[in-house]
Amino acid sequence: MSNTFGIDLGTSNMKVYCKATGKVLNEKNTIAVVNKNQMYAYGDAAYAMYEKAPENINVTFPVVNGVIADYANMQTMIFEFLEKYAKGKVRGAEFVVAVPTDITEVEKKAFYDLFYKSKSKPKNVLLCEKPLADAVGLDLDVNEPTGVMVVDIGADTTEISVISLGGLVLSDLLHFGGNRIDESIISHLKRTYSPLNVVFRLAKETSLVLLNGGGFDGPEWSVRASLANLDEKDYATIGQGIKRILDEYAKEFFKSRN
Repeated sequence: MSNTFGIDLGTSNMKVYCKATGKVLNEKNTIAVVNKNQMYAYGDAAYAMYEKAPENINVTFPVVNGVIADYANMQTMIFEFLEKYAKGKVRGAEFVVAVPTDITEVEKKAFYDLFYKSKSKPKNVLLCEKPLADAVGLDLDVNEPTGVMVVDIGADTTEISVISLGGLVLSDLLHFGGNRIDESIISHLKRTYSPLNVVFRLAKETSLVLLNGGGFDGPEWSVRASLANLDEKDYATIGQGIKRILDEYAKEFFKSRN
């Protein structure tokens, strides 16, 4: 009996649902390469080296702006990851892969080929639009004749969508995500506590605490910040995108009533 996997390859994290075990695996979508083409580490182990690795080890993210930027290493990593955690239940499996809506057909085909052209000889490969996968994962009824808005804020992109009757009514992909907020945190801390060297990993951890209304204390300095301290233009982009989709949805709704 074949297994089924649900796959979400994000810029920052890769999430895998294994039907055989009922578990969801979440790992950093990061690769550490040595000698230009030899994989040294992947996932959380590779991310632990980010901004700390020696010159001969290159730590990269194989997915950039929601699309695959390093096909060969991405394929090697995902199947090593699956073999490690699925324990031999990968060959002949079925893969359901979540993909962004507003990408080209060539970019979508790269997600398809990543699994279809692998050595695992899959039974089937299906592509699912991310907003629909998000809504189903949130236990929302996507088949209702009412509009459901889903806002997916990723590392590099934010996807704003309206779903109705099992399909996408409107969708917009913004090239703005959590990484931009992290960069704003770095700029804010450098301006406020100069000279202070802040690495990207620390900024990412800081952003998660700020979003939960927290702060940091240390023996040398204390940080009490909020999103209001950051560049308003950064996170206002998401609000503007939501408003634009709502305005467009309202126009389409009233047009259909006339």
